[in-house]
Amino acid sequence: MKTPHFFKAFTRLGLTHAPVRREEPNIGVEEGSDAIITEGFLNEIPDAKVTEYTFPNPEDIETKEYFNILTTELKEFKNIINQNLKGDELQLVIGGDNTVTFSSLLALIERVEDVNKIGYIQFDSHGEINSFAGSESKNFHGMYMRPFFDNFDISILDELIPQKMKPEQMFLFGDQILDGDEPKFYEDHNLHSITFAEYVENKQKINTELSNFLKIYEYIHVNFDIDVFDQKVAGATGIPEDGKWMKEEIFELLNIIKCHDKLSFDLSEINPKKEGSEQTIKIAQEILKIIIK
Repeated sequence: MKTPHFFKAFTRLGLTHAPVRREEPNIGVEEGSDAIITEGFLNEIPDAKVTEYTFPNPEDIETKEYFNILTTELKEFKNIINQNLKGDELQLVIGGDNTVTFSSLLALIERVEDVNKIGYIQFDSHGEINSFAGSESKNFHGMYMRPFFDNFDISILDELIPQKMKPEQMFLFGDQILDGDEPKFYEDHNLHSITFAEYVENKQKINTELSNFLKIYEYIHVNFDIDVFDQKVAGATGIPEDGKWMKEEIFELLNIIKCHDKLSFDLSEINPKKEGSEQTIKIAQEILKIIIK
């Protein structure tokens, strides 16, 4: 069993505006990793290692400099991950807003070198694969996956990922609400995110498909946005009303995924300042314990 190495990312740099259908930005999400990776939590995992990185806040950056600074910060966090992660350690990136996935997946790609060896599993109520031009909110946390699977219309970010992944390397879970140009991207590439109702109805079939997907790829990266849950389960997040999934079904899937021997994982969008934070944090900690053990 690999030694867990938590990379705590204090960030909401991907949130320059309020999320779609919200009036206020998700202030407080930058404190999510501290709320999850507590001293008490770490006492249960005595061999765990922790590395921290603090991103600047978006309001401290001039608009004209935003993408230059974002690119620099994402690269630097990627470097922090790869400079500190040892070969016998499990990469666990904890946000912060969902932008942390960019650095997390990029770090894995840099280590592996060949993107064709990587399978990507997403748990999310949103596609996170808009182009900048197509985005309704203009928040990068809703675009961070596009540069990995397609040419991105912000060149300095697109250049960070010259070798693109293929859409068939994705396995998606979540009752996703797509916006901007995401519906067209999904249609053009025949993508589908498995909904909660579909999973309950076809559990055995989907579990088998997931197990077969895990066998295809030497490396697996899991991107877990806490908003995939129904808000009764985990409501302290950006847009809690979009989630539909229940704890038992998610945990069943994670128990299948955790058996892969070359796994990396990121967890994001927990806001400890919002109502229901105690329960949401507890769920996040339970998720990490499943992946670790």
